[in-house]
Amino acid sequence: MTASLGAVVCDWRKWPDTPYRRTPMIRLGADDDGTWLFAPRGAAATYAAHGPAPLPVSFLTLVPAGDRWWMATWMRDNSDIDIDLYVDIVQPPQWLADGHLRIVDLDLDVIRRRNGDVLLDDEDELARHTVTLGYPDDLVDAARTAASAVLHEVRAVNAPFGAPPAQWLDAARRAG
Repeated sequence: MTASLGAVVCDWRKWPDTPYRRTPMIRLGADDDGTWLFAPRGAAATYAAHGPAPLPVSFLTLVPAGDRWWMATWMRDNSDIDIDLYVDIVQPPQWLADGHLRIVDLDLDVIRRRNGDVLLDDEDELARHTVTLGYPDDLVDAARTAASAVLHEVRAVNAPFGAPPAQWLDAARRAG
């Protein structure tokens, strides 16, 4: 585990490069799974469609090591939100600079509810964007392959999709 607190802007895009959301986060550090980021409940994310809005939950986010097609976020600090884990299917996240992460969202999401139920969400959005945004076939295939693999791993509660490691939960508490 390496600790390296610092500000990170997560610049979320829709394919191919349309602004979607900017989320300020805190880099907690890194381990073999990847880089861990945190944003406390109430942090102001900025949405291209409607401007700033506070996050309804605290985000503990894993940016995976390597060229993986997902980002995992554990949601905490608001019992009204019935999501434990939210895994966005994305093109492999790119660090443009030490404090700037670019993520291209590919619509599909794997969600684990607090009761343990797991579902694949937004297949309709992927189908619609395949037409309206002209997703290439290889992009759609990669997104579906990643979603299928992540769905299996989340259902099996395989690492890193179980509970987040205690050291990152502790680091988030200290940062928040």
